[in-house]
Amino acid sequence: MKNSWKRPAAFTLAAAMICAQGTLVSAEPGPAGSADISYLTLQPGETEASVNLNWYAPAGTERAMVKFSSAAEEITAEASVSALTAPTKLDTGKYTDTGLMVCKASVDGLEPETVYTYQVSYDGGASWLGGYPYTTAGTDGFRFGFTSDPQIKEDQSNDDQGWNPVDGTNQTGWASMMEKLAEEGVNLVVSAGDQVEDQSWGKSSEYAAFFAPEEMASVAYAPAVGNHYRHYMFADHFNLPNEMSVAGMDEDGVLEPVKTTFRGQNNGTSQSHGNYIQATADEIAGNSESNGVTPNAEGQYDFTERREMETKGNYYYLYDNVLFVTLNTGAYPGGNDGENAGNASVPSASKDNSEAEAMVENFRTTMDAAVSEYAGRYDWLIVTHHKSTQTVAKHAADSDIENYVDAGFEQVMDEFDVDFVLGGHDHVYSRSYVLKDGERNAERLDTFHDPDGTIYLTGNCCSDMQYYTPFASLDKTNNADYPRLANGETGSEAYLAGNLPYGNQEWNQEYSPSYAVFDVKGNKISVNVYNLAGDSADPDSELIDSFSVTKNADGGEKTAGEENGKASLDLIQDARYDAGMSNADGGVMEIVDHNTVTGWAYAVNGQTGNLTAIALKDMADSENVDLLDGNDIDVKSLVEENCEGFAYGDMTSVAVSADGTKLAVAVQAAGYADNGRVAVFTCNADGTLTFAEAYETGVQPDMVTFTPDDTKILTANEGEPREGYADGAADPAGTVTVISIEDGAAVNADFTAYDSAKEREELTDAGIILKKGAAPSEDLEPEYIAAGNDTAYVTLQEANAIAVIDLDSAEVTGICSAGYEDHSKVAVDIDKKDEAYAPKTYGSLRGIRMPDSIALYSADGVDYLVTANEGDSREWGDYLNETERNFKDGETSPSGKITAENSGLTGKVVFFDSSDYDGLDEGLDYLFGGRSFTVYRADENGITEVYDSGSEFEEKTAVYVPENFNCSNDDKTLDDRSGKKGPEVESVTVGTVGEKTYAFVGFERVGGVMVYDITDPGQSSFLNYINSRDFSQDIAGDDSPEGLCFIPAADSADGDAYLLASCEVSGTVAAYRLTEGTAQEPGGQPGEEDPDDTQKPDGQEPGEGQDQPGSGEADKDAGKDAPKTGDRNLAGVYCAAVFAAAAAGMAVMARRRRSAR
Repeated sequence: MKNSWKRPAAFTLAAAMICAQGTLVSAEPGPAGSADISYLTLQPGETEASVNLNWYAPAGTERAMVKFSSAAEEITAEASVSALTAPTKLDTGKYTDTGLMVCKASVDGLEPETVYTYQVSYDGGASWLGGYPYTTAGTDGFRFGFTSDPQIKEDQSNDDQGWNPVDGTNQTGWASMMEKLAEEGVNLVVSAGDQVEDQSWGKSSEYAAFFAPEEMASVAYAPAVGNHYRHYMFADHFNLPNEMSVAGMDEDGVLEPVKTTFRGQNNGTSQSHGNYIQATADEIAGNSESNGVTPNAEGQYDFTERREMETKGNYYYLYDNVLFVTLNTGAYPGGNDGENAGNASVPSASKDNSEAEAMVENFRTTMDAAVSEYAGRYDWLIVTHHKSTQTVAKHAADSDIENYVDAGFEQVMDEFDVDFVLGGHDHVYSRSYVLKDGERNAERLDTFHDPDGTIYLTGNCCSDMQYYTPFASLDKTNNADYPRLANGETGSEAYLAGNLPYGNQEWNQEYSPSYAVFDVKGNKISVNVYNLAGDSADPDSELIDSFSVTKNADGGEKTAGEENGKASLDLIQDARYDAGMSNADGGVMEIVDHNTVTGWAYAVNGQTGNLTAIALKDMADSENVDLLDGNDIDVKSLVEENCEGFAYGDMTSVAVSADGTKLAVAVQAAGYADNGRVAVFTCNADGTLTFAEAYETGVQPDMVTFTPDDTKILTANEGEPREGYADGAADPAGTVTVISIEDGAAVNADFTAYDSAKEREELTDAGIILKKGAAPSEDLEPEYIAAGNDTAYVTLQEANAIAVIDLDSAEVTGICSAGYEDHSKVAVDIDKKDEAYAPKTYGSLRGIRMPDSIALYSADGVDYLVTANEGDSREWGDYLNETERNFKDGETSPSGKITAENSGLTGKVVFFDSSDYDGLDEGLDYLFGGRSFTVYRADENGITEVYDSGSEFEEKTAVYVPENFNCSNDDKTLDDRSGKKGPEVESVTVGTVGEKTYAFVGFERVGGVMVYDITDPGQSSFLNYINSRDFSQDIAGDDSPEGLCFIPAADSADGDAYLLASCEVSGTVAAYRLTEGTAQEPGGQPGEEDPDDTQKPDGQEPGEGQDQPGSGEADKDAGKDAPKTGDRNLAGVYCAAVFAAAAAGMAVMARRRRSAR
């Protein structure tokens, strides 16, 4: 959940207290004797081919070594051995490591993607301890974890799930966190600091607890210095690569230590912040000691150890193609505090900002060294530091952080083109917009392509030590000019009123340990952020944020329509949105719609459950395909927050109102027989949505749409029997919900009026397919809606029918057969084994159109419908209405009229199993789908077919994609789908460009979109075809268009019309630009002298030398001018009868009821 928090539940503290020192001293697995070393840890080396090690050895150790072994090699390296650096104040109750020796080693020459086992020795190799695993990253990318602020304490009180209380002090989450990161397969963990709690001079028991997880000895850990341990123990415990030297500490030191005078945000009582602070008069008079230091002659506490360790810890390293730089922002620069300039207890307030400026100059020096050393070897630059400058909780108004910003910290990030800045300190998760020069430089997005600026992340506490709540409190309550807020105000008071900082895009506080995983693959980084939830012994990882950044806005060469330059409409792919995921089973990018006012498109991501807002308005006019940015919207959380008692299942469809003010989504319930919801949102200019209200619908709403005048919202509620037809299983009623936006009334139009024996028989007599013994009210399953202001037309796919709904009364006024494809006249290729386009006619064979999507348009004042004739089987539980016949094995068609001998078929063909259905001819064989689209006239006489594309889809795709004809969407094999539904005609929409109206028809399997000129409906003709699928792989490019959306030229940003295609297998949304082209000659086909002169891939004429099984040879010449279906008249006659009956008082009475809102 984004931008949210959860109040902590009540908890019970455990009565027993366990001593960390006694139980967590050693984490190292291995043979006996390994306890002789302690605090073993790995840090990254200078590159991914190296690793640094750090451990403590017993007193007297003189020579230490490390040995890495793999199946192919053994690498041995000497370690440096030195005494511990004694703290300024040696408190033996806290510091228990006296006498131990620090061992540091670097191992180089590691091979990629190799499993090593390593051992350490502190006696010059005479004996070896341990047997620790270490695995190098592969050559195709790597993963790293990001954590912050484990801040380990010793208290082990916990609640009833094993976690500590929100304001408690223990580390039960730290080991779980590291275990989760190891399970994620990370090669590296980067930390934004505060590994331990003690701010003074360190506490051995805290470090023992911190190093306790076994993963600390097997995964490289890159720490940042935090404000809680600016002491020598940090330097003794970590072996940092390319650490910048410090003047006065190291020979030829580069970075200058900076004296800091800060003693607190609003008063001067703290002695733990600055490293050179003014003592009070009482402290001077009493020579008061603070952590081993007393006021000097100038009346200052001079904490040398603190100052030195605030300057060390700046380092860098190259891992694969990422340059990591870690900066030390643990210090508290004073001055620059106008709000406290007159406050005598804050003596540093009136100073200038020179302390922070000097520190920022050290950061610039470190950045210079890093980019110079690894110039030309990295693609990404990531900075880690402690005190986040873009945060939203307790530290949002801190003076010291404001000083870093004013001194140019973020300007340095701009100067070096840093991609990510990973910070901590504020114990809350937050993510910024892309920022540059202090301004937002991108939309509110989750998918970025070549952004110009930096994304700042703040990590929440990664153990379970402490969390801060946004807007609840601030360390500095009187800041007047910081932070800058999104509403235009500044300062503490305005922030505490609930206003977010200007830079913030997302935040989350659920009072649970948090971590992020960065997946780096070449020019793309994908980031998932998680909270741990549940029992601490076996917690779950709950995703709270997800985004990706690609160093590329170039989607490759543009795909053009096959008939561009020869047709009246040219198509070219201008842009693509890529969700970054694909699925061979589909369901990624499913349905898409466009807001003509804001310029944002919205697509349903069935895999993540999110609604993706796509910044179509920012599409660039470039030579190649422009990769679009997007933002994922967590609709589930928004609905659950506002629909108490509703069990959310999944989102299925989206629609935007014509005026651009509203967006509606269809949401199915978790229970398959329960009513769903339509959630309505207000559309914001930045693509975000604000929840408005929800309406109850029928069962399983699968499609939602607005009427053109925006007065009503409609849903098609399928009511599928998802647990099958066994006794006791429910077959919910299929309905259409009609919602009046003005008064909120929601009425379900159902089909109960057709349940009588007489009405049911009339339906089946007209060729409408019903399961034997099933009531139409349960068996009919509304699929898709084409809506006018007064009437809606609804496909009933499995029944091969179209229903007519009167929207004023919310009643079904007619049900019409969609017709059949007569394959005794229309040739079809059902032989998947011949690997060629070989269309034939079969006397007994019909294609049940079973339309999926449907569109409505008007020509010369008459309404017309356009359907995509996909076909769909039923497979619920053990029930399946398909019958597969393998002609190679001597099987025949269900009627027995098509055999291998009379057809030449050699493979498998899937037929409709008509044995359990009424409405079909027992002497015929049936296929699923028509492999076509159909145009119907819709008027007072009913629905009458005026045009059908017949076999043209297969004819055309055989020419345009001959090597992949009738392939599947997850298998590019030629002819793979010929025995099923061929190209599988999934989607259709209509639109006008210039003075012509076009139908755009999408193919689910082979992919691509066919374009037909339907200006004169009865004389509709093929025009163009575009397919931006990449056939070099099974799944690539834009694969399997599930939903189409037409954008008129008047409503687009650049004045051209566009077609959007949401592709469910590839997880993409393609944007095709539509422009008027060269008009074809009357009667001709684009690119053809003879519209019927279509060639097979092997050059054979369609139908050549082929017999018509069951009825003799086809009359090809007669077929050219004959109707392309066998029942176009039947559809019109039946509809007329139903409409007449309705007028006589037989109309369906819809059940009316108020829906819960």
